[in-house]
Amino acid sequence: MNELKSEKIVVSAPLSFNGSALRIWKITRSENAYVKWSLLVPLALFLTFFAWCFIALWYMAFGILLVPYRLIRRSSRKNKRDQLRHREILEQLEKK
Repeated sequence: MNELKSEKIVVSAPLSFNGSALRIWKITRSENAYVKWSLLVPLALFLTFFAWCFIALWYMAFGILLVPYRLIRRSSRKNKRDQLRHREILEQLEKK
Protein backbone atom coordinates (compact mmCIF):
# COMPACT_ATOMS: atom_id res chain seq x y z
CA MET A 1 0.00 0.00 0.00
CA ASN A 2 2.87 2.33 -0.68
CA GLU A 3 1.22 4.76 -3.09
CA LEU A 4 2.61 8.04 -4.28
CA LYS A 5 0.65 11.20 -3.54
CA SER A 6 -0.11 11.69 -7.22
CA GLU A 7 -1.69 8.22 -7.36
CA LYS A 8 -4.11 9.12 -4.58
CA ILE A 9 -5.61 12.11 -6.40
CA VAL A 10 -9.04 11.56 -7.91
CA VAL A 11 -9.50 13.64 -11.05
CA SER A 12 -13.20 12.89 -11.49
CA ALA A 13 -15.60 15.44 -10.03
CA PRO A 14 -16.93 14.82 -6.51
CA LEU A 15 -20.48 15.17 -7.85
CA SER A 16 -19.99 12.50 -10.50
CA PHE A 17 -20.78 8.85 -10.04
CA ASN A 18 -17.19 7.77 -10.62
CA GLY A 19 -15.61 10.55 -8.54
CA SER A 20 -17.87 10.02 -5.56
CA ALA A 21 -17.33 6.25 -5.62
CA LEU A 22 -13.55 6.61 -5.82
CA ARG A 23 -13.49 9.09 -2.93
CA ILE A 24 -15.77 6.95 -0.75
CA TRP A 25 -13.86 3.76 -1.61
CA LYS A 26 -10.71 5.27 -0.05
CA ILE A 27 -12.11 4.37 3.38
CA THR A 28 -11.59 0.67 2.59
CA ARG A 29 -7.80 1.01 2.70
CA SER A 30 -6.94 -1.06 5.72
CA GLU A 31 -4.26 -3.61 6.50
CA ASN A 32 -6.65 -5.67 8.61
CA ALA A 33 -8.59 -7.87 6.17
CA TYR A 34 -11.30 -8.78 8.69
CA VAL A 35 -12.11 -5.13 9.47
CA LYS A 36 -11.92 -4.24 5.81
CA TRP A 37 -14.39 -6.87 4.55
CA SER A 38 -16.73 -6.98 7.54
CA LEU A 39 -17.02 -3.26 8.28
CA LEU A 40 -15.41 -0.92 5.76
CA VAL A 41 -16.57 -2.44 2.46
CA PRO A 42 -20.27 -2.64 3.47
CA LEU A 43 -20.02 0.92 4.81
CA ALA A 44 -18.48 2.11 1.53
CA LEU A 45 -21.20 0.39 -0.50
CA PHE A 46 -23.90 1.93 1.70
CA LEU A 47 -22.40 5.43 1.37
CA THR A 48 -21.91 5.01 -2.37
CA PHE A 49 -25.57 4.05 -2.83
CA PHE A 50 -26.79 7.18 -1.03
CA ALA A 51 -24.24 9.40 -2.74
CA TRP A 52 -25.38 8.12 -6.13
CA CYS A 53 -29.03 8.75 -5.23
CA PHE A 54 -28.14 12.33 -4.29
CA ILE A 55 -26.08 12.81 -7.46
CA ALA A 56 -28.90 11.51 -9.66
CA LEU A 57 -31.30 14.01 -8.08
CA TRP A 58 -28.69 16.77 -8.39
CA TYR A 59 -28.21 16.06 -12.09
CA MET A 60 -31.95 16.17 -12.70
CA ALA A 61 -32.22 19.57 -11.02
CA PHE A 62 -28.97 21.45 -11.78
CA GLY A 63 -26.57 19.19 -13.68
CA ILE A 64 -26.67 20.68 -17.15
CA LEU A 65 -26.13 24.21 -15.82
CA LEU A 66 -22.84 23.28 -14.16
CA VAL A 67 -21.05 21.60 -17.09
CA PRO A 68 -18.69 24.55 -17.80
CA TYR A 69 -17.77 24.85 -14.11
CA ARG A 70 -17.10 21.12 -13.84
CA LEU A 71 -14.78 21.22 -16.86
CA ILE A 72 -12.77 24.06 -15.34
CA ARG A 73 -12.48 22.30 -11.98
CA ARG A 74 -11.44 19.05 -13.66
CA SER A 75 -8.57 20.78 -15.42
CA SER A 76 -7.38 22.26 -12.12
CA ARG A 77 -7.44 18.80 -10.46
CA LYS A 78 -5.49 17.36 -13.40
CA ASN A 79 -2.95 20.17 -13.11
CA LYS A 80 -2.54 19.48 -9.40
CA ARG A 81 -1.94 15.78 -10.10
CA ASP A 82 0.56 16.59 -12.87
CA GLN A 83 2.47 18.98 -10.61
CA LEU A 84 2.71 16.31 -7.92
CA ARG A 85 3.97 13.78 -10.47
CA HIS A 86 6.60 16.25 -11.67
CA ARG A 87 7.72 16.92 -8.08
CA GLU A 88 7.93 13.18 -7.37
CA ILE A 89 10.07 12.61 -10.47
CA LEU A 90 12.42 15.41 -9.46
CA GLU A 91 12.71 13.97 -5.95
CA GLN A 92 13.60 10.56 -7.38
CA LEU A 93 16.24 12.11 -9.63
CA GLU A 94 17.77 13.99 -6.71
CA LYS A 95 18.07 10.76 -4.71
CA LYS A 96 20.21 9.12 -7.39
